[in-house]
Amino acid sequence: MTTTPTERPPTRRRTYLIGKARPSAIVGRNRENGEILVIIVGCAIGMLSGLFIPWLPLRVLGLVGGPLLGFAIVFMPYRKRTIYKWFEIDRSYRKLLRSGQARYRSGAMEAGTRLDGTEVDIGPPPGIGRIRWLTASFGMEELAILLHQDRRTITCALEIEGPGVGLRDSEDQEALVERFGNLLQHIANGDGFVTRLQMIARTLPADPYAHVKDVERRGDPDAPQWIKDSYDQLQRMVSTSSEQHRNFLVACMPYTRDLAAEAMHYGGGDVGLAVIMAREMSDICARLAEADIKVRHPMSPARLASLIHSMYDPSHPIDAIQTMTRRNAWPAELDATHPQYLRSKTRESETREPWCHATAWIKEWPLTPVGVNFLAPLLVHTPDVIRTVAVTMDLEPTDVAIERMLTEKVNEQAEQARAAKLNRVADPRDFAHAHRVDQRGEDLASGAAGVNLVGYITVSSRDPELLARDKRTIRAAAGKSFLKLEWCDREHHRAFVNTLPFATGIRR
Repeated sequence: MTTTPTERPPTRRRTYLIGKARPSAIVGRNRENGEILVIIVGCAIGMLSGLFIPWLPLRVLGLVGGPLLGFAIVFMPYRKRTIYKWFEIDRSYRKLLRSGQARYRSGAMEAGTRLDGTEVDIGPPPGIGRIRWLTASFGMEELAILLHQDRRTITCALEIEGPGVGLRDSEDQEALVERFGNLLQHIANGDGFVTRLQMIARTLPADPYAHVKDVERRGDPDAPQWIKDSYDQLQRMVSTSSEQHRNFLVACMPYTRDLAAEAMHYGGGDVGLAVIMAREMSDICARLAEADIKVRHPMSPARLASLIHSMYDPSHPIDAIQTMTRRNAWPAELDATHPQYLRSKTRESETREPWCHATAWIKEWPLTPVGVNFLAPLLVHTPDVIRTVAVTMDLEPTDVAIERMLTEKVNEQAEQARAAKLNRVADPRDFAHAHRVDQRGEDLASGAAGVNLVGYITVSSRDPELLARDKRTIRAAAGKSFLKLEWCDREHHRAFVNTLPFATGIRR
C-alpha cells in the first residue's frame, strides 16, 4: 500500500506597499507655490506686453515669450532637474563660497578650559546649526541630549541591535516588523512629546582576521591537532571580507508650548527638558523590549561624540570613547567647496588625505508591493562600501492621517470623474495610486499610525575616484531595492547632516 504525500500550498509572503504622495496643485501636480508664482509672473509679463508695447512684433514676442519663459523655468529638464530647482541651490552654493563658511576649521585646540573644569564650546561645521549639549541620568548610565536651537528640536539616541534585514527568516522578520509597527502606533497616538524617529544603519569595514586573532588568544592549546587543522581549513574557506553593522535609534521632540509648560513641573529650563526626554526614552526602551529589539546602551556624551566623529572619519572606531568630549565630535577640517562631494579630516587621521563623502536622498520609494527584506541589497549585499543609511519617520496620530487620506481620496475621485466627463483615456498610474490610497486607508482603519518617510544615504571613501566607484555601486544596489536616488550636488554639507543622529531632513 502506497500513499501519495499531500502537497501543501505555498505560503504567500506578506508584502508591503509604500504610498506615494501626489498632492494636487493649481497647475499640474507636485508643484510648489514658487513654481506656480513663476508661471503666473510669466503670464502677467505676456499680458502687460500685449497692453503697453505699441510695436506689433515686440508685442507678439512678449505675449508668447513671457508664458513660454515661465513654463520653461518650471518644466524644462536641466541637469537632471529643472532651472527652478537649480536656482536656489546655485544661489546658496555661491553665497556659501563668498562668505568663506565653506571651509571649516575646528578651534578645539585653542578653545581652552574654564577654571571649573568645563570645556569651552566650539561652533559646529556648516549645515548643523547651533547645538547645546545636555546630560540626564538614564538608569546606571548617562544620556546625551541635544538641543537644536535653530530647528527648535530636542534629540537623543540609543544603540540597538539591527533588525537583521536579509539575515532572518521571512516569518521572523515579518513578526519583527509587525511589533515595530505597534511601537510606531504607540508613539504616534500616545500622550508623549516624541513625534519623530530616525533609524540609522552604519556599515563599516571590520578586521577580517579578528576571529583568527581571537582564536589564537583564547583557543585551547591542548586541543587535538586534527581539530586545529580542520578549523584552520574552515577559516581559509571563509571570505576575508568582513563588515560591522551598527544601528541607532534617534528620538526627537519639537519644542512647543506644551513641552515648555510640562518642563516647568520638573524645574524648568534645560533641566526640565532633560528629565522629560529621559522619561520618553524610558518608555521607548520598554516598547522596544516588547518588540524584541534589544537596546545595547544609551548614547552618552562620549559615545555620541565618538559616533559623530566616526561619521566624519570612518577610520575612527565608534567604541573608542576615551578622551572623547562634545567638542571633539567635530572634524578638525571640513571643505565644502567641491560641488560633488564633501571633504573632512581629523587630527588622528592615518594619512594626510581627507575623507570624501557624498550624500543622496531617496527620491522614490518602491511603487509596487515589496517583501519584508527589500532593503537587503542596500544594507547587507554591498560589501566593501562605507555607507550610512538614515530613514527619518515623522509620526502623526491615526485620526489626523485618516483625515488627510480622505482628503486625498476625494481629490482623486474628483479627478477621475472630471477625466471621465471629458472622455480622457484613463491613466493606469492613477488606478495604481488609487489602490495605494485604499490600502493605506485600510491600514489606518486597523489602528496604524501615519508615517511620513524620508531617506538619505551617505557614501564615504578615501579619494574621489574610489568615491565615484562606490556611488555607482550604491546606485545599483538601490535599484535592486526598487529605490531611486538623487545625489545632492552643491549641497552635500547640508545633506550630510541628515545622516547624522539629529533626526533632520524632513519638514512637517
